[in-house]
Amino acid sequence: MSDDLCTLCLSLSTTIHEAFTDEAEATPLSPLWHKTLGEVHTSSFTCRFCTIVIKGWSQSRVVQVERATLEADYDAEHPPADLHRPIHEIPAYRNEAELEISLEKLPRYLNDGRRLRNRWAVVCNCNVKISTSFDVHPSLRAHLNLARHDGEGDTEAADRDAVCAPQELRIDQATLEAEPGAETGQDINVVSLVSASPLSKQSLTLAKTWLNKCVDEHGRTCQPLDKPVGWMPSRLIEVFPGGDRIYLQEKKSIDSDGHDQDDRFVALSHCWGAGGTPFMTTRKTLALHTHEGIEISKLPQTFLDAVILVASLGLRYVWIDSLCILQDDPEDWAREAAQMADIYRYAHLVIIGANSPGVTLGFLSSREAPDVVPLPPPPPTSPSSSRTTTNIKLCLQLDGRDWTYSWKSTENPDHLRNEPLSSRAWCLQERFLPLRALQYGTRQAFWECNTIRANEDGEVVGQNILSMQRNYVSRLAKTANVKKTIFSKGTWRPADREVSGGCRYNWVDWHWMVQDFTARDITKATDRFPAVAGLAREVVRIRSKNDHEAMREMQGEYMAGLWKSGVLEGLFWCRAGPERLLEPTKEHVAPSWSWASVVGQVQFPVYEWYEKRVAWKSNVLDFEPLAEYVSHSLELRDHDPFGRLAGGTLTMRGPLLPVTKIKARQEKEPPLNDVYGLAPSRSEVTDGVYRLQTERNGCIWVEGGTDFPSSDSQIDTDGLAAMLLIRVPHVLDHGFVDYRFGLLLKRLDDGCYQRVGFIDGAIMKEMGLPFFKSFEVVGYPRPYEEGDMDDVRRDRRARRHNDLALDPLRLEKKEVTIC
Repeated sequence: MSDDLCTLCLSLSTTIHEAFTDEAEATPLSPLWHKTLGEVHTSSFTCRFCTIVIKGWSQSRVVQVERATLEADYDAEHPPADLHRPIHEIPAYRNEAELEISLEKLPRYLNDGRRLRNRWAVVCNCNVKISTSFDVHPSLRAHLNLARHDGEGDTEAADRDAVCAPQELRIDQATLEAEPGAETGQDINVVSLVSASPLSKQSLTLAKTWLNKCVDEHGRTCQPLDKPVGWMPSRLIEVFPGGDRIYLQEKKSIDSDGHDQDDRFVALSHCWGAGGTPFMTTRKTLALHTHEGIEISKLPQTFLDAVILVASLGLRYVWIDSLCILQDDPEDWAREAAQMADIYRYAHLVIIGANSPGVTLGFLSSREAPDVVPLPPPPPTSPSSSRTTTNIKLCLQLDGRDWTYSWKSTENPDHLRNEPLSSRAWCLQERFLPLRALQYGTRQAFWECNTIRANEDGEVVGQNILSMQRNYVSRLAKTANVKKTIFSKGTWRPADREVSGGCRYNWVDWHWMVQDFTARDITKATDRFPAVAGLAREVVRIRSKNDHEAMREMQGEYMAGLWKSGVLEGLFWCRAGPERLLEPTKEHVAPSWSWASVVGQVQFPVYEWYEKRVAWKSNVLDFEPLAEYVSHSLELRDHDPFGRLAGGTLTMRGPLLPVTKIKARQEKEPPLNDVYGLAPSRSEVTDGVYRLQTERNGCIWVEGGTDFPSSDSQIDTDGLAAMLLIRVPHVLDHGFVDYRFGLLLKRLDDGCYQRVGFIDGAIMKEMGLPFFKSFEVVGYPRPYEEGDMDDVRRDRRARRHNDLALDPLRLEKKEVTIC
């Protein structure tokens, strides 16, 4: 064991044992260890501890680079030369950074059922002495959890086939009643090493402990208070411990069993896989699955895993979509899809098989073993040798979390972000609707309820600490139909961002959810609205506080994935990046003005326009609406206002300018020469410059892009027009730049318009010789008074920057119907 460690790391082992047994708050270890990252890297070829630290720092570097990229900390066109180099090849890390390493005691303030007072970790930091955001050289961190090895991690990895055999379906009751952390001995205050088998006694017991703790002690916070008494889905799978069959039960037959019937059920969230699920209920097999049952041996592995887990938790019913919905009956499918939100909210527990890419692969297979460094026992002469055990190991899990973005919140870690389930569109609402969820990742299991989030590796945190709201759906509703919008006078400030995840403007969280949703895969494009219908329905319920009249009123706000009170923000979407092209859906899914009419990830640029385009200025903008909602009509396909559509139109009133010419976007950003200052950075996804004809001001040029760009085709200007939605005056000391957002529309034979692209750019003019022309940003003069900019900064509620830069175009508005 000691042969795997270098001399310096071996000396750390004794110190760690002594500090742990003395329960010191924090013990510095830096004087005993390497001085530079270069030394650690050299040692990593022979030392197991150094290898894992380098791996942890490297993973930390990946996260930091991703964060810097998303926050535009560096010039994307000229990134740092070492941005993607290995950390040992970056001089700022290899030779110049200071290393700090310490053993830290991390108190567990919340109880998830395990009798653990603290967690212990060796924290290794690599701190760059001098760094700027443009360099992208932030400090690196490797976090090694101190864990107790109980033997299960290696010896029970397992024979899942034996556990999955029908006769073994009933888990030994002694297993279920064991208490995690109840072992005797002074190691009781150290979490056990995560077992390699999720079916081990240790893992199954912990899952039951989490569930019982929540049910018995979390009270109303983790209960659906609006759930009707006895509510159950239309069909459920009934599990009989010890049996060799499961049975599909209709709700009416369950109700007929008696008033004391247990109405608790588990819902499964899983990936079907590329080829779909090979096992489903149809009109032909309904009677067979109901009366004769389904042989457990014939179930695909994911369903079998779910059945075993349900039986292990002492529950009786489980809802599995492909078994409980008739897959060849459109009416049954539409009816059951409409109550998807209730199924996942009212479930006693939702099991999320996040680690499995397909139904045939299961989610309870042996897990990837974590990086483990066995600590050799302290020498006999050490004071701690008589007070400690020798079976403690260190695990490098980088805090056990993936500290990356989730709906723009850097403080909200998403453990499942890189799991297969997170790539599926249907699974987004299945992840966010439950009040209790048991989640299975590649390396460990997670618990999430409205009160706590817990990891199998010992971490537990409170939901109210992670965000201003207790769960994801509450956060969606927090910014739904609120008064504070991007157009609110005097409310936009660069510092107006909360720790819980960014600016709190009207519908911002809904639109960020859509950005996440559209990045995911979905087998049937026509399922796009049903796959978010549960979230939309929940937003309405929460904002209406379960008042039926208010719910009906707000339900009318929803229109094809957009909301009436946020129509301008919702209409202005475009592809998420230069390389992320959009495609039209092969069959009708939504009107052209809806993000659901395209396949591919979209973005809503207005919410991040400030930080990405003019972050170097302070208090310089107010969004100003140019268009307004008039009416809309939707042709429902399933009689569900949140479901599939057969058609729809939207009528807006705003400036409509004909497009008379299109030119390619010039490679370099257009300069600003008319007034002193910097123009906002242009969009990354525009691909052309459009000449718009105004009635009073002649022609103007503005950048834009087509929804489906193609190198071998151009949009014909015949019938092409731009509807301007939003204006942003970028105010400078002696002038201003006028920025416009809008839609490119193509007139159809019936007089309606179809969306074909977007406008996103500053008003420009064409300059130069007839045979060589280029574009410049127009700088408009403005009346200047000494200190007028400072006056606005001091009291933005009395005066706004837009008052210093009135609309130079003053365009007339027209009513336009878009289909």
